[in-house]
This record gives sequence, C-alpha cells and structure tokens, in this order.
Amino acid sequence: MLPWIAGAIVVGVGAYLLDSAESENSSARKEYKRERKRSVASVESSFEEAERKDNLDKLFKIKRAKREVADGIYNELKSYQENFSDINLQLKNSKEMLSVLFLEKKSLATQKEKRAVQENINIVLDSRKELFKIKDELHLSIKSLKARLKEANQETKDIQEQINQIV
Repeated sequence: MLPWIAGAIVVGVGAYLLDSAESENSSARKEYKRERKRSVASVESSFEEAERKDNLDKLFKIKRAKREVADGIYNELKSYQENFSDINLQLKNSKEMLSVLFLEKKSLATQKEKRAVQENINIVLDSRKELFKIKDELHLSIKSLKARLKEANQETKDIQEQINQIV
C-alpha cells in the first residue's frame, strides 16, 4: 500500500507541477502574443508615418516644380503682352504717320514729289501689314499662354489639395 500511496503522491505532485507549468506556459504565450501584436502595430505605424512623410516630400517637390513652370509661363506671357502693347503703339504711330504723309502728298504739286511720298506711304503700309501679322501671332500665343498658365495654376492647386489631405 505504501507504494500506492507513494505513487499517488508522485502522480499528484506531477499533475500539480504539470498544471503549474501549463499555466505559466499559457501566460507566457499570452504575453508573447500581446508583445507581438504591439510590435507589429508599432512597425506598421512607423511604416505608415515614413510613407506619409515620403509622399509629402514628393508632393512638395512636385508643387515647387509646377510653380516654377507656372512662373516661367507667366514671365513669358508678360513679355508677349509687352510686345503686343509695343506693336499697338507702333501701329498707332504708323497710322498717324500715314495721315501726315497723305496730307503732304495732297499738298505737293509735282508728280515726282508725289511719287517719292507715295513710296514712303507704301513702306509704311507694308510695315503695318507685317505688324498686323505679328500682332495676330502674338494674340494667338498670348491666348495659348493664358490657357497653359491657367492649367499650370490648377495643377499646383490640385497638388496643394493633396498635401492638405495628407497633413
């Protein structure tokens, strides 16, 4: 009987130790799972933050490039508009010059003098034709540049909206 009692005690102690070990093992497993979840969440959070910063950096660079393009278009547009104004002034001055030349031609008596003035009139008229051609081309270019500037400004605005969504 003593061996049975000793066996029962050994089995009881063994069962107790096994239950205690399983309990500690279960607790360690739970702690491992918690730490793993926390680590995975931390890595994901760090990755998302790095990705967000990278996207912001790219968007700021794109915005700066778009703004430089828009500034270049604006400067070109401004130059074309100044040229357009200069041509209009030249056309106005040439019109006044034609008026003076026509009056001068009327007042002259000889055909030779009238022919000389008419040659000057023809030169001014040819110049005016060229100026009108240039003016028409400039007008089309200005119209095109305005459309390109509007598009570039809209693209810059769109990039800023994307930046605002990320921030």
